[in-house]
Amino acid sequence: MRLFLDCSLLSIGGGIQVGLSVIENVANDPDFETVLVCSPQIDAQLSGATRNKLYACYVVPNLPFYKKSKQGKYLSKLERKYKPDQVFVVFGPSYWRPKANNLQGFALGKMLYPEVRKNYPSKIQRFKEEIFDLIKQKLFFRNVENFVVETEVVKTRLVKNLGIDSDKVFVISNSYSPAFEQRLLERQSQVQPSHDKIVVFIPSSFYHHKNLLILPQALKELKSLSDRKIFFKFTIPKESNGWKLLKKSAQDLGVSEYFFTVGHVPNNVICDEYLSSQIVLCPSLVESSTAVFPESFIAKRPLIVSDRDFARDLCGDGAIYFDPLNPIDIAQKINLVLEDGSLYQLLVNNASEVLKRNYLTPDEKWHAQKALLMKLSHK
Repeated sequence: MRLFLDCSLLSIGGGIQVGLSVIENVANDPDFETVLVCSPQIDAQLSGATRNKLYACYVVPNLPFYKKSKQGKYLSKLERKYKPDQVFVVFGPSYWRPKANNLQGFALGKMLYPEVRKNYPSKIQRFKEEIFDLIKQKLFFRNVENFVVETEVVKTRLVKNLGIDSDKVFVISNSYSPAFEQRLLERQSQVQPSHDKIVVFIPSSFYHHKNLLILPQALKELKSLSDRKIFFKFTIPKESNGWKLLKKSAQDLGVSEYFFTVGHVPNNVICDEYLSSQIVLCPSLVESSTAVFPESFIAKRPLIVSDRDFARDLCGDGAIYFDPLNPIDIAQKINLVLEDGSLYQLLVNNASEVLKRNYLTPDEKWHAQKALLMKLSHK
């Protein structure tokens, strides 16, 4: 089957990991002849061996919103040239309408949880995002035939909130990446947390809905509960405005020395950051799905997460939950896990079972994706 794989919109966060996994799988599957269009961020992490197995590969720049339609015309031109049997946009909405049957991933959580914007400090920012949501909804309705999502919660909200036909929405659960698994096997005996300090890992890009600005206050509260050396570790680029905002807030509260960032970490080595930490923290207000949960589970690091329906559905009894708008509760839950060794181990044990129950292995996920692509292309 000739597949047109659109990864042009994947430039930040977990979408890159998902895209790289799909590319690796289709490139090594003899049933696929793949034409890839990708972002510079995907291209930078694509191995030469994988690239050589693709039928064709095009790298397109990251463009502002108002130039996306021009790029969409370019992708349409490529589709006419290669005449694929199936188009797969790993995460949409695409800015073009494929002629071939198409499948698009949906991961725009804020579109399904609009209430999270009520906490935005800027009304202008909230208004802009609401306008963009309306535009993206129109793009989805105009350019998509079938959706693939990673949880039943997202499917239910997509059908209910946007009126999408449930028969057009397919669920394939998330997984950790093969690169993460391989790195874990290689490094888990070599990389361990420091005995001199506690590191709480927060793997996240900086967006308002990620709720990171509550963490300086949470750490200040935590310092009043524990005399341990506790540090918060982020993956936000140092030169970014997000990191400057976070660092300024930490300085104002007197905890900046306990905040540090490792910056952007390539997908194939981020496993080390989990292994060198004692706890993983996810304060996000909304997620369509996230690799943070299964990565924490397989790395055997206790997960402390926002008490929200998406987290409860995916993590079950494999995590501790907190009120994401209450810094005192966040601090208390972190301290609880640090002080109670039996709870720490219980979470690790429970997480192993949740991983088997709620998530696919990388191979299982690929087989499910392949089966869906084959099924849709035969319609």
